[in-house]
Amino acid sequence: MHTVETSKHFTKYVDFCSGVESYILNNDAAPLQKPVYFASQSTSKDCRYFWFVCAFPPNGLWEGSAQTMACLDLETDEIYYHPDVPAGAPAIDPDTGELYYCTQNLVLKKGPQPDSPVTRIGRVPEKYRLFPGRVATHLTFSADKKELFCDISSGNETYLTSLNIQTGEFEHWYTLHGGWNHAQFNPVDKDLALFAMEFWQDLQTGERHRIGANEEGRLTRMWTIRRGEEPVNHLPVYKEASHEWWSGDGRKIYYCDWRYGIGCIDLDTQERKIVHPTGYRHGYSTRDDRFFVGDIFEYNDQWKWYRGCATSVNFYNSETHRPIDIITRNPALYTQDDPCVYHIDAHPRFVFNDQYVAFCTTVHGKPSVGFTSVAHLEEMTR
Repeated sequence: MHTVETSKHFTKYVDFCSGVESYILNNDAAPLQKPVYFASQSTSKDCRYFWFVCAFPPNGLWEGSAQTMACLDLETDEIYYHPDVPAGAPAIDPDTGELYYCTQNLVLKKGPQPDSPVTRIGRVPEKYRLFPGRVATHLTFSADKKELFCDISSGNETYLTSLNIQTGEFEHWYTLHGGWNHAQFNPVDKDLALFAMEFWQDLQTGERHRIGANEEGRLTRMWTIRRGEEPVNHLPVYKEASHEWWSGDGRKIYYCDWRYGIGCIDLDTQERKIVHPTGYRHGYSTRDDRFFVGDIFEYNDQWKWYRGCATSVNFYNSETHRPIDIITRNPALYTQDDPCVYHIDAHPRFVFNDQYVAFCTTVHGKPSVGFTSVAHLEEMTR
């Protein structure tokens, strides 16, 4: 079987400052390519299949609609483009390589081959369906792989539900008013999920709402819910919190504080601490908590962020406490006045059983997917 280093679909890139070696996926499938959202699984555990998002600018709306999927098969070293598959909250079955995804009201499944049949997993019940809305922010599997978590957005309401893959039935967990998203099943506990309070706009009044905060000014963004129980809020170490994810053992919530670094909340002890003092926007961890990756926005001269601004991608070895840039600078291909209509933040994540870091990069003048060997990064930070 081919590897990232031996596949014909990659070009080697050496960072001009750190010397880290990466392999950039050639734009063979689409002019714009990027990984699926970092909280979602994108690879099979046999290291054969990698699914990624494709787009054909300018065919897109704000935040990246009109996106489709493609799959890299490292056994055949071929890319299979799936123009019939929208990039709707995709999640990959790590055992089979099959892709689960959403349309406006359906959850579907398709195999990696272009001629693989499409299977309907479930249809959103009419009682949850209003326009506009979504089926899920990003699909995640329950620990026993029998369910998918769906944070159904319907008008001004959010319904926290789980979808039984075998029966197609939705189980209602809780109803919330306002902006809530990024729900994720716990990786080891099938009855526990993480979700987030988000900015939102009232669809009836037009009023815009910010994420709530307690009396100390700490954002009340991060929440968990146990099946059949009330939601529980988890406050950050300082004030900021965003882009949360589960640790591999399911005991901890990690999140990003753009001022102070990656935060950690231990659900057993309630201990809260900063585990890496770099102000990441998105981050991720290996299942054993040894290594972390994150991206940082490189602001313009007016200190303003915009979609498509320059970014950097960083690796951190928690055993040696040494960081290193994977990509010192992803060049900005867009401007403040003409931002990107697709969500091309770097969104780094460990993939292929924590053997590689995958991320979105613009170093070749087009958004695509970069891969960097974790063994190489460990050696560079030893």
